[in-house]
Amino acid sequence: MNQSLLLGYLLSPIFDIKEGYMKNLIFFVLLFASSTSACFAEESKNPKVIKAQVGHNITIILKSNPTTGYQWQIAKPLDESTLKLISSEYLANKTNLVGAGGKQVWRFKTLKTGQTSISFKSVRPWEKNTPPQNEESYLVVIEQ
Repeated sequence: MNQSLLLGYLLSPIFDIKEGYMKNLIFFVLLFASSTSACFAEESKNPKVIKAQVGHNITIILKSNPTTGYQWQIAKPLDESTLKLISSEYLANKTNLVGAGGKQVWRFKTLKTGQTSISFKSVRPWEKNTPPQNEESYLVVIEQ
């Protein structure tokens, strides 16, 4: 008996589900899940472009929830001749909910014309051999 039939057989007494309906439902759920994860994976591969002028500050805001143990870190060293990190701070959402997330706010100052990249990774610092939970990349284009 294949998996969809087995699942349908197990759930049909509980939910009164017909065999054909269950096959279609499972197919659409799997189709949606696979297309959704592919879209997110595609988005994370392309860096977001930020345009700024020399001497101006740029701000990058990333969703964050330190109660999970994950924190955003700069993944690759910055080109410090082009961009300088000014500050990084966590701002909690205004809510009374325990464990609610917030945002990590990163501020940089542009120093000279050109292009540089900023890459972030969301990691649990004590998990040394674990891939990041999330990654974000930005291409910064600095003009006169």
